[in-house]
Amino acid sequence: MPQRYGLDFGTSNSAIALAQNGAVKIFPIDARAANPTIASSVLFIDRAGDSFIGAEAIEVFVARNTGREIQRKRVSTGQLIETVFGEEYVTFDADVDVPGRFFQAIKSFLADEAFEGTNVFGKFYTIEELAAELIRALKKRADEINGQSVDAVVLGRPVFFSTDSKKDALAQTRLERAARLAGFNEIEFLFEPIGAALAYEAEIEREQIAFVFDFGGGTLDFTVIRLDPTRVHNTNRRDDILAVGGVVVGGNTFDEDLMEKRLMKYFGKNYVGRTLTGAEIRLPRWIQMQLRSWYTIPFLNERKTIDDIKDLIVLAEKGHADLLALLALIQKNYGWNLFQAIEHAKIELSRKRNSVISFHRDNIQFDEPLTRREFEFVIGNRLRAIEKEMDKALKAAGLQAQDIDVVIRTGGSSLIPVVQKMLERKFGAEKVNKQEVFTSVVQGLARAGAFSR
Repeated sequence: MPQRYGLDFGTSNSAIALAQNGAVKIFPIDARAANPTIASSVLFIDRAGDSFIGAEAIEVFVARNTGREIQRKRVSTGQLIETVFGEEYVTFDADVDVPGRFFQAIKSFLADEAFEGTNVFGKFYTIEELAAELIRALKKRADEINGQSVDAVVLGRPVFFSTDSKKDALAQTRLERAARLAGFNEIEFLFEPIGAALAYEAEIEREQIAFVFDFGGGTLDFTVIRLDPTRVHNTNRRDDILAVGGVVVGGNTFDEDLMEKRLMKYFGKNYVGRTLTGAEIRLPRWIQMQLRSWYTIPFLNERKTIDDIKDLIVLAEKGHADLLALLALIQKNYGWNLFQAIEHAKIELSRKRNSVISFHRDNIQFDEPLTRREFEFVIGNRLRAIEKEMDKALKAAGLQAQDIDVVIRTGGSSLIPVVQKMLERKFGAEKVNKQEVFTSVVQGLARAGAFSR
């Protein structure tokens, strides 16, 4: 039987593994990462067309961009359109000195019908080709370690790329195309929560009903599944799936909530200005919404927006320094670094009760204390929505919480203490399995690959 990789292509992290003779080998595909078996799902393509993934992509992006003041210039697309003044070329403001393009959370765009791809220094990449750049690199590194090329794969996918069935189907089709572009000829899909369940099933001795809680960077999936050690070699588990569910919420969403609710005040949220007629003005809401995500912040570096912010500074009655910080954030490309500081504090709160979000670059100077309780308050509405969806999944399975034998948690966001407490409160602490959350899915996918036909 040919070898088949198990590939967990995640929104935030990816891993690839192979099962042989009952054992699973997770390949160390990112030597620069703290854990070499886990690669960040990020991609950097430079002006020469060279691509970098994982920790190296982050290192190159930060080294070439941090503190670089973006200067936009008006350039022409070469496309003529009819206007009231006659034919005119379409123009736009471009960052003509950008050293490369950085892509994060590519997987989350697979279901977006409007996003077909993007131009990278004169070459158009489809969304499939962007995903393939990452998958190809993972496959190449695994092949080198394995000592042979493997062209078959069991590829994980979330229960819901989107709650819209048409968009969900589009996302899987795009992911399959990406895998083929990356060199895989035989592709089988398996729900990621089922992958986590299969990894656990290999260790049990009796039938159990499991609630799989798969909480990654971009999505949260639930699966209620019947596990049986006598069926461990059977990868077609459709009849054993009692219910599926999920929420399009991930750990990245919590970072965005912290930015909006705790840090926006440092970037003009409390700004007050006065027009010459005495009318009060505030920082436009649409600008604040662009600040929620690090990858939308650069879109604010457009000539008119920068000029508008500078006009607000002149008219400031309160919040002048905050707008200077806003300009530094936008023009010097500090979005990635800022959100890394947010992520660092969030992770620290998983082991401590207090942390500080600190950032000191140019005109951005703040230390924002954050307690675990305050963080839990910020994400409180998200947690309530998650619990509501969990109840729906249980109801769809015709079960109650006490009917569940084990809770299999996987994904880095499942380590957040308040999330663990929610699971323990609902199902009982003794039922919450403490398996490895970052690689349990890929272990199960690899096991499925070993028994695929």
